[in-house]
Amino acid sequence: PWWSAAGAAAGYAWLAGLEPPAMRAMIMTLVGLWVASGRHAPGPWQGWWLALAIVLLVDPLALWRPGLWLSFIAVGLLILAWQGRSRPRGAGGWLWALLRTQCLLAPLMAAAVLVAFDRLAPVAPLINLVAVPLVGSVMVPLGLTGWLLAWWPPLAEICWTLFGWLAQGVHTMLSVAVDVAPLWQPAAWQTLPLALVLASLTLLWALPGLSVAPRWVGSALLALLGVVLVPPSLPEGTLNVRLYDVGQGQLIELQTAHHRLLYDTGPRFGSGFMPLTTLWPAGQRFDGVIVSHADMDHAGGIAALRQDHVVARWWSPGVESLKVPVTPCRAGQRWQWDGVEFRFLWPRTNPATLADNDRSCVLLVSAGEQRLMITGDAGAEVEAALLARLGSEVDVLVAGHHGSRTSSSPAWVSATRPATVLFSAGRGNPHGHPHDEVVRRFRRAGSCMWNTAYDGALTFTLGGSHGIEVVPQRTLSDLGSGVGRACHAIESPP
Repeated sequence: PWWSAAGAAAGYAWLAGLEPPAMRAMIMTLVGLWVASGRHAPGPWQGWWLALAIVLLVDPLALWRPGLWLSFIAVGLLILAWQGRSRPRGAGGWLWALLRTQCLLAPLMAAAVLVAFDRLAPVAPLINLVAVPLVGSVMVPLGLTGWLLAWWPPLAEICWTLFGWLAQGVHTMLSVAVDVAPLWQPAAWQTLPLALVLASLTLLWALPGLSVAPRWVGSALLALLGVVLVPPSLPEGTLNVRLYDVGQGQLIELQTAHHRLLYDTGPRFGSGFMPLTTLWPAGQRFDGVIVSHADMDHAGGIAALRQDHVVARWWSPGVESLKVPVTPCRAGQRWQWDGVEFRFLWPRTNPATLADNDRSCVLLVSAGEQRLMITGDAGAEVEAALLARLGSEVDVLVAGHHGSRTSSSPAWVSATRPATVLFSAGRGNPHGHPHDEVVRRFRRAGSCMWNTAYDGALTFTLGGSHGIEVVPQRTLSDLGSGVGRACHAIESPP
């Protein structure tokens, strides 16, 4: 029977694809069978380390996959929580053991998922407690039995009918649970503190030797700490800028001490997908949204903004209907938020006479002595018209039209001489953005260049006491340095 059980465990893991969590379960099950058969009895931690060593020998790249560490951390906690405790007895004992296990696992797994994926699923404990055992212990065996009995249709039909009922029930249960407690994505500043609070809560209840009173007092203090966390605030006169990686499109968030502004809303693809829907949880408030022009790679996320968030004011050229009440952007309009000045440089007059791209709202933002310029898709003719109004060089320039050669003319590059240039482009885009010629122009001007296609989202602060430092979401160390600064040597796709 031990060999049969071992074969079944190995076969089950093989059917599951032998991914690191399945391989870990198989190895530790085989160790457990070896012990149960009366042979040499290694300790539980020996089995844990043996499984980790074998998994990494078979698949060394698993070391960088969150699934491996989520699986091994969970089992390590189970060993820690149950080592030295007596075996549960009776249905009540096993039920209590199951509930205790889930209560210990839930905060630690939530912390691990929060660190790995920046989100929390409030229904995860319910899934682990009900759905996972139901699927693994009932539905999968039913499905396999139906497959094995395919030669006898009446019996196979019974298995598949029961499987279908259970699948529908699980789907309904999960749908209701997610509607009641949807996925929550905390702000970036909350991620690490909340993860530490959840992990500390688990250790407080899992470590042996503590009495009940310190556990409850510690839990209350940790819960209070999680509630009283406050977001870090920007000082007056400082602007935080994030150029999101939304593929072939543009979406920029500008945040002062007490205000938030979006420049463009990202694309809407042919499938209907809008990257903007993945960036924030619902219910965000924006003091303003500037839609540079009506092209779908800049205005595609308007529907998602209207549905999920609150926007106090919209700006656009005012030519095409965006199905939102807009204030036309015109040269000379300016306002201040928290010591940061925002000013439109273009269009000057009625943009209806201009080409679509040349209607773009051109925005100049000044925080202290540092300046940021965003030109949308405005072309070389608009750039030439703006040269007289530019005044001086800019520190950061979001390259016009994603780095197309219709923008970033030699005269414009020479006049602006930006220390930092950002390209908002999609990886492998069919337009070849940014164009080789444009890249060479900025390189000759000594600009430090970043591209969302390779660097991911780009974040920096304007108006601080130090120089502007761009922080990329992804680090591509193999590309080497750029033009004498800590940046990448951006090239257009081949």
